[in-house]
Amino acid sequence: MKIVALKKVEKGILSYLDIDSRTSFSRIGKKIRKSQQQVSYTVQSLKDKEILKGFYTLMDYSKINYNLILFRVYFKVIYTKEQTYENLIEYLKNDPHTGLIEECWGNYDLVTTYYAKNASHFNKHIREVMEKFPKHLQNFSVLTTVVQRHFGRKYLNPKATYDEIFVGGDRVPQKVEDIDLKILNMISTNARINSVEIASILDVTPKTIINRLKKLEEKEIILGYKPLINIRNVGYYSNLLLIKYHNITAKTEKEFINYLKAHPSVISVIKTLGEWDIEIRIEIEDYNQIRKTEREIRENFGSMIQTIQNLPTHKIFKNNFFPSFLLE
Repeated sequence: MKIVALKKVEKGILSYLDIDSRTSFSRIGKKIRKSQQQVSYTVQSLKDKEILKGFYTLMDYSKINYNLILFRVYFKVIYTKEQTYENLIEYLKNDPHTGLIEECWGNYDLVTTYYAKNASHFNKHIREVMEKFPKHLQNFSVLTTVVQRHFGRKYLNPKATYDEIFVGGDRVPQKVEDIDLKILNMISTNARINSVEIASILDVTPKTIINRLKKLEEKEIILGYKPLINIRNVGYYSNLLLIKYHNITAKTEKEFINYLKAHPSVISVIKTLGEWDIEIRIEIEDYNQIRKTEREIRENFGSMIQTIQNLPTHKIFKNNFFPSFLLE
């Protein structure tokens, strides 16, 4: 796909979709002083250019009343045939336990997330995956997700206000009914689907869907609606920095997180337990700035950092914040 630079109007529309992807095109138009028709045309153009891949719903798995755990698994893939790799990706995509499947380079080849009811449930499932592809998934690292902090793409519009969104952490689970799970599943990878369409599929009234969506937002199970952007098609790079702490204190960690939160290229931070203590996602236009950012981190917080590993990411195959195995 040809790389194209984002126009000012495209950046503006994407920035407001990044804040809330269920915002009406007419409301976005008012904010950027364009007509609803022009916003609609631009969004379709972004889809045609494979820049905008869709819309997903940001949900908090820890608020659903099943006491779920989110594991992060970094796979080293041993390549043989292209068809075998494609079969592996398709298998992982169809797995109702997976949330994220992302291709990367470096010491790992795939970054994935797995929802599970407990460690035993996860262990049983990951072993099934390994047995399915014994010659291709020989090495992997497992981390337990503690909390995710999403900052938004501030670089799209420095003047826009982005609320920090927390996923996971110390949360009190909220009761959800079967119909809520079905609604969450439907909007998980189609955040702009309208209430009438959901109601038709589930054979209820649109008012029922509107009320239940509102309650799911009030319970903070639904945290936001986001665009799935292929940033490489607009000349940006995406990287994960994996960091192992050394002599960390609550005070220095807070200072570090605040530094990352203020950085225009840092999209999210994930605190983990395991081989790595934190995963930082960076999106940046000049690849040299990745190294510069890493150097700045070492210069300002070197005393608390033992190791940094840089993982350039390439393609997202799946991005789903709903643990769909709950519907089984």
